[in-house]
Amino acid sequence: MDARVPVEAMVLGGQRYLADPETPELRLDVVRSVNGWHFRLRGGVNVTGPCWRCLEEAHVHVDVDATEVSVDGSDDPELSSLYLDQGVLDVASWARDAVVEAMPAAVLCREDCAGLCPTCGADLNAGDCGCRAPAPGDARWGALEDLARRLRDDDAAPENPPQ
Repeated sequence: MDARVPVEAMVLGGQRYLADPETPELRLDVVRSVNGWHFRLRGGVNVTGPCWRCLEEAHVHVDVDATEVSVDGSDDPELSSLYLDQGVLDVASWARDAVVEAMPAAVLCREDCAGLCPTCGADLNAGDCGCRAPAPGDARWGALEDLARRLRDDDAAPENPPQ
């Protein structure tokens, strides 16, 4: 069944993101089995909110394909849908959560967003701000930088070195 489902505002990292439109058309499939229910929610949703690097408005398209299962009488949280309560499926809450889970790792206004200057806060997409390069890192973080470098080197090393 295709239906318009309201997707509530989402707050990620203290920033508000909205579905556009607020009630996108999503497909809901419901299957009753001998011992419970299987639900599937699919569709595309456009999300609008601040870019994670420069805070300008960003637009991303999110493809949702989520499933939920609810086995009658089960106490196992893996077999009991959080969205099904006394036979009523909360599609709106499920849709909001499914959109959040399907969102990209970073919401960007554009792929090559330069972000903000860490010194003056200027939008680096508009051009260089003229600030000097940041000072070298805090020496107290040196041990973690060394660990990160070693991990990167280990990842780059061949898995089966010649013998």
